[in-house]
Amino acid sequence: MSGIGPVEGPATGTTTADSPRPGGYWAGRWEVRRAALSDRGRRTVMAATAALCIIAVIALGHAMRTPEPVPDPGPWPAQVTYIAYESGHPPPMSPAGSGVFRFTVTVREGTAVTILGVTPSFEGLSAEIAPSAPLTLKQGTTRHITIKMTVRKCAGLPLDVDLPFLDVTLRNTRAIQNQSFIFGGGYPRDLSAFLHRICRPGSAGGTSTTSIP
Repeated sequence: MSGIGPVEGPATGTTTADSPRPGGYWAGRWEVRRAALSDRGRRTVMAATAALCIIAVIALGHAMRTPEPVPDPGPWPAQVTYIAYESGHPPPMSPAGSGVFRFTVTVREGTAVTILGVTPSFEGLSAEIAPSAPLTLKQGTTRHITIKMTVRKCAGLPLDVDLPFLDVTLRNTRAIQNQSFIFGGGYPRDLSAFLHRICRPGSAGGTSTTSIP
């Protein structure tokens, strides 16, 4: 006998076509999270790009900005100071071993120049400048100065000098310089006569009887 009984549902654990798959829920959540992460990443990239653009614009602006002009420090003091020899003679009422030599000093351009000191060309001599140092000369001015030479030691001094020099320390707003000024003409002749007079009394051209060993 064949009969038709009640239709039974699928056995427990069996999945039909209409039943949701076990991983569907987590897959959906991952898709949502991935989309969120993608949006956040895009926003991060866009923010970083914008920041780089701002930095590039600032850097370009600095690069294209016209640099501040550097103020001209002016010429070196030795470039604008000129010293010329005038004459030499024994100073009146001077101590034995001294002589006076006249010079003119001119500052032709730039800022004022100050004479800080003068040193003669030989170690056996000392020098004093009048007016006394420091002596300042403005641009375009000429001053007459005297330098009193004093023989400290005759030994080693060349009595017949050729192209003697003076070491002059100069200062202006740009720098301090030690400059050697070499003099020809009457200065070697007068200096030689002075040294002969002091260190070799009675020699040609000398009148002094003073000798400094």
